[in-house]
Amino acid sequence: MSPDVAGRLTAAPLEAGHVHSVFERTLNLAWHDGRLLTLQGPGRLLAPFAAALTRWPHSDAVRPGIRVWRRDDTLALDGLLIEWRDAATAETAMRESTAGPGPALSRLLAEPPAESAPGLSSAIGHRAQSRLAAGLSQRDPEAFVDGALGLVGLGEGLTPAGDDCLVGALAVMHRFARSWLHANPEIGAAVARRSAAATTDIAREFVAHALAGHFAESLIDLMTAESVDGVTRAATRLRRTGATSGADTLCGIRLALAALDASRP
Repeated sequence: MSPDVAGRLTAAPLEAGHVHSVFERTLNLAWHDGRLLTLQGPGRLLAPFAAALTRWPHSDAVRPGIRVWRRDDTLALDGLLIEWRDAATAETAMRESTAGPGPALSRLLAEPPAESAPGLSSAIGHRAQSRLAAGLSQRDPEAFVDGALGLVGLGEGLTPAGDDCLVGALAVMHRFARSWLHANPEIGAAVARRSAAATTDIAREFVAHALAGHFAESLIDLMTAESVDGVTRAATRLRRTGATSGADTLCGIRLALAALDASRP
């Protein structure tokens, strides 16, 4: 888990929250702080707000609405006990680079794009992506916000394609254009307001963490890879995420990389 998730677990009261949603390899908890906290099977963190268990519990008893209790370093939910004492930590905060994208990462622009969800191919999707790219390449906050708001909630699924695309673009920005993002706090404020009302609970959590510079480990791996092989492996793993979520995130990464490239003298 990330240090942030460890802190949220430690700070939880006795009645820590309840089960929000249950899937084959993930369990989302509506935490006492009003945000989501995800429990997942073993492996790289699928979300910056996730904790990976050493083994996935085989139980059909866990269902939405069940209360989650916390006692010391243990969570209890309907007979399941989950201990996090001595858990390994993983960093989900994107490290900033002032050097700009290297040749290995820029190589993504030369590859054929992965097939993304229909929402990004719609007229609304094309316009939103165009405005987002123009805002980044021209350092125009108003255009960027216009594009970002058009992406929030666009499409279907647990994490709509537009939100995935926006998270990918924000990953690039926190890596290579963080100072501009921080110099225009109205961007984050506007996106947070829209996502609070216009998208799913899970997508809202991803967007909120992305605005704060925290991402799934697959995105951290891709943005910080220094070799062509490293970029290729990380991009391949990302593409396999969800039905189209990985491809939609890659779409946002390519969009932001191209916009940064166009902004160079």
